Amino acid sequence: MPHETMHSRALTRLLPAAAAALALALLSSGCGSSGVTLDPVAQAAEATSSVGGAHVTLSAKVSAPRSSSPFTMSGEGFFNYKAQEGTLTLDMSAIPGVGAASLAGGLHMQEVFKSSNIYVSSPLFAGKLPGGARWIKLSLARVGQSLGFNLQQLAGGQSNPAQFLQYLRASAGKVTRVGHETVRGVATTHYTGTVDLRKVADVMPSSGRAQLRAALDKVIAQTGVATLPVGAWVDAHGLVRRMTLMLSLPVAGQRLQMEITVDLFGFGPTPNVTPPPEREVFDATQSALAGLGSGSG
Repeated sequence: MPHETMHSRALTRLLPAAAAALALALLSSGCGSSGVTLDPVAQAAEATSSVGGAHVTLSAKVSAPRSSSPFTMSGEGFFNYKAQEGTLTLDMSAIPGVGAASLAGGLHMQEVFKSSNIYVSSPLFAGKLPGGARWIKLSLARVGQSLGFNLQQLAGGQSNPAQFLQYLRASAGKVTRVGHETVRGVATTHYTGTVDLRKVADVMPSSGRAQLRAALDKVIAQTGVATLPVGAWVDAHGLVRRMTLMLSLPVAGQRLQMEITVDLFGFGPTPNVTPPPEREVFDATQSALAGLGSGSG
């Protein structure tokens, strides 16, 4: 059906971009303590940042008005907060039109994080990248500069998915305790809250505050999203064991709803990460910057 085909193509274009956007959030969301009294979730985010690293599993449920039912993505990997490196493998075989029926073994995407660079590989790229490359590279530092702020400065030297919860401080520390739940066999306390993107810059280092506020204002204007519902499950040691994030993204004239869940476990040292050989990498940063420029009008 032509309508379904157009919808599947829109989803296919969205997901790599969504993965990059998620990675941008993971890598740029660190922020140091400002001396204020933190809510339990923000305190847990800081405690989780100090343990060195963690293994993670990720699941995402995506729904759209024109789809008969939601589809899911899943992934697993690890992040080292201090070394700013990690890996993530995503299984996207459930995407309509590009699942296991069209690719042997299903559709997978592998991401490697090293400092401010992301490397992405997928069977979708086979034979389509210049020079026989197998990986696409995206420099978050250059993307951040194009948006008017320095990601490395704002990151505070960390690449920690739990650190995103520090943004709850932008909502005046208002979190609600839901109750007690077990996550991967560990007793936790479940909290919910809302991140106000219009106030996020207020909890960032003052040197980058104005640039970040301007960039977030642009994101809010383009997406129509100013608040993000989040959830956090915190254990008895004050470590974040699970977090959830709700996103609403405008794509092809409709809004896709994405619910992302990240579990953290195996805290401590993580394996060293080596980026792919340069001969196998195509640097797509300039193309990404051009896309940002064309979309900003």
